[in-house]
Amino acid sequence: MTQFKVKDFGPIRYGGVLDEGFIDIGKITIFIGNQGTGKSTVAKLFSTLSWLEKQLYLGNLEEKDIVNYNRFPNKYCQYHNLKNYFSEFGESQIFYKGNAYHFYFNQHDGLKIEKVNQGLQLFPKDNVEKYVVPKIMYIPSERNFFSVVNNPEKIKGLPKSVYEFWEELDRIKQEFSEDIELPINAVKFHFDESTQQPYILGNNYRIKLSEASSGFQSVIPLFLVSQNIALSINNNQESSRSKLNAEEQKSLQEKVQNILNNDDFSEEIKDAALKLLSSQYRSECFINVVEEPEQNLYPESQKNILYKLLEFANLNKDNKLIITTHSPYLINYLTLAIKANQVLQKILDSPKKDSLKPQLEKIVPEASCVSEKDVFIYELTEKGEIEMLDNYEGLPSDENYLNISLGETNNLFSELLEIEEELEN
Repeated sequence: MTQFKVKDFGPIRYGGVLDEGFIDIGKITIFIGNQGTGKSTVAKLFSTLSWLEKQLYLGNLEEKDIVNYNRFPNKYCQYHNLKNYFSEFGESQIFYKGNAYHFYFNQHDGLKIEKVNQGLQLFPKDNVEKYVVPKIMYIPSERNFFSVVNNPEKIKGLPKSVYEFWEELDRIKQEFSEDIELPINAVKFHFDESTQQPYILGNNYRIKLSEASSGFQSVIPLFLVSQNIALSINNNQESSRSKLNAEEQKSLQEKVQNILNNDDFSEEIKDAALKLLSSQYRSECFINVVEEPEQNLYPESQKNILYKLLEFANLNKDNKLIITTHSPYLINYLTLAIKANQVLQKILDSPKKDSLKPQLEKIVPEASCVSEKDVFIYELTEKGEIEMLDNYEGLPSDENYLNISLGETNNLFSELLEIEEELEN
């Protein structure tokens, strides 16, 4: 399991909750908290370090390419516009413990990289988990932007991660051969190849996506990219390579160095060439990092998109889903998915399973059920802390930031009733 630590970086002051301030990044990891507490900061840093681990493993980068000239903060953290999040007092710490590489950063000593000694043995040592090559996608909160703007790649000033998401979305649209059913209101997505226009199709209507509600403009890019990547990786599992052998690693490293050492290539051309080379080596799992999946959605729609994201995560045992959210509904629906999995395990051992499974399916689809052991929920506080949400018998505690904020409405309403009663007396 990947472990991660952030301290004195942006709004985050005190790191995590485990030994020495680390947090676990599990199969399903949720970050909740008020605006500006660092939810997206943690998600973006995790995405960046996961990507660097992958590039080192594949040989697309060497350690010196990341360490020299302070490139980690100045280049790679700038990918998500995080360059200015480092402490002005020089106290930032970022640690990442993956299955292939560990990263240790502080502002005084810079970045240190440690390779995990996995070797090429068929069965790794008991204390070393096998590294599984991921496809990493960061799905930004700005995604509805792509539903109303043509040629966003020509707009300057956007983070590189946003451009990459646009490239993935544009590629997927060009590959459509049929309409895609969405998990909301029985609506379908249609891409008109002749006009290069996206549409949504409902009962007796067809409108451009740019004319649709903000909820559709936000959820469609999220759903299309998540579904396409998850299904493509799942379909390719049998033919995917579990590891590069020594000869493949050597060949890949030679190709990478030829690109990096070519003085005739600009930085943009080198990045494009490395991306193309990397795509030749198939991903084995999907790390899906999603900002605010609830954006502009009715609670029922929030449930439907969450359950689809959980379903995509369940397609592969090594997939990961990382979510940042402000929605109490998402936590409650996730609680249902955990409880449904507990009930499902009992149903599978019951002689009544044929009658009970359909009842369960109406509440939570079996494909979306998740084990409590796979779920980690963290609250980020205004004090800069990262706290793990308590649980009861594996279920997330109701005593969380989102539910407490929701409950304040009832308290305030009670106070209004007291004032009203006092007026009447």
